[in-house]
Amino acid sequence: MRKRLIAAICAICLCISSVGMLSGCGKKTMTEEEYKKLAETNAKNNAGKVVMTLTKNGVTHEVTLDMLTYFLAYNEKEGNAAFENNKDYYKALFGDDVNFWTMQSNNSRSMAEEYKLMVYDTAVYTMILYFEAQDAGMTLSDSRKNAVANTTALFLNKYTWEERARCGMTDEVIAQNYERIFLADQYKEQITANVKVDEDAVRATINKEDYHLYETSYLYISKSMDDESLVAAAGSQEQRKQLMEMCKEEAEKGKSFADIQKEHADVLTYATRDFTAAIQTSYEPEYINLARDMKIGEYRLLEFNYGIYLITIDSNTKYYGYDDAVQAAMDEAFAKDANTIFSQIDKDYEIKTTDNWDKIEMGTVLKAPKK
Repeated sequence: MRKRLIAAICAICLCISSVGMLSGCGKKTMTEEEYKKLAETNAKNNAGKVVMTLTKNGVTHEVTLDMLTYFLAYNEKEGNAAFENNKDYYKALFGDDVNFWTMQSNNSRSMAEEYKLMVYDTAVYTMILYFEAQDAGMTLSDSRKNAVANTTALFLNKYTWEERARCGMTDEVIAQNYERIFLADQYKEQITANVKVDEDAVRATINKEDYHLYETSYLYISKSMDDESLVAAAGSQEQRKQLMEMCKEEAEKGKSFADIQKEHADVLTYATRDFTAAIQTSYEPEYINLARDMKIGEYRLLEFNYGIYLITIDSNTKYYGYDDAVQAAMDEAFAKDANTIFSQIDKDYEIKTTDNWDKIEMGTVLKAPKK
């Protein structure tokens, strides 16, 4: 059985039951009370379905479907949101009938398989640390106990009553999920308390100049000859170049880009572009390379086959994202050392999944599959 290490417990949510079906949904709208009762029924059924076993030193821990409610629901909702946010893009590629969950990932797996793998990794990591905490006699701290009710309510509010009913998402189930996750996180903190990251050593690996922020402004004119109104207003490409040279002279005499653009609003675009080496894209690298070589108050023309820029530097004294990059590198270094500790625990466990795990189908956890 494949075991992948995960650096930190994701405070994610997931729900369960790719199996329980809502009865009579298409016939009439159920009341909130009916949904609650159905959620309780599905939760009870899920509690009887073992989805995986974790065995250490001859002792076997059973993980039932209700124990994964938090993990399954969250990942499915995230997948649905990812599709909604990029729906037009996916439809353009795959047609109006595209199904996010059957789409192939870069790893030649369906998106349903990819998201199920994420559930597996996070659930195994969490449950191992949870059982270790139990074996060590650890109990939840008062602060974490007090957080359970609030986080449970916040989680439940993101789901409809139909979604809760389908996956057995009762208050009790989610609260118990959080209790396990919080205890696992508490145990992780204890076993990694002595992991220290040398901030100075980390900073030495990051080039601060990559985060030097360049704030630029530009005037732009298109060289397109297809737009009749633009041709009438701007003339030939040579005339447009002459116009940009004139704009450069006016800017050097103190006239603002905003005022220049107002006088030629029918042909000129005025905009800003900020970048660092770390976050720049491959789009127009000539623009970026030129701007990085300029001084404050300097104006330069940059011509492409599609248009002409007049560029100036507004500011180049700030840094953007450097501290975040340092923190991310420190977190990565910490996670690496924490994973070393976890791997020593993980290797002692034999993990097996069951037929009930195989029946879980991401994309149908919160909603019935289309017929």
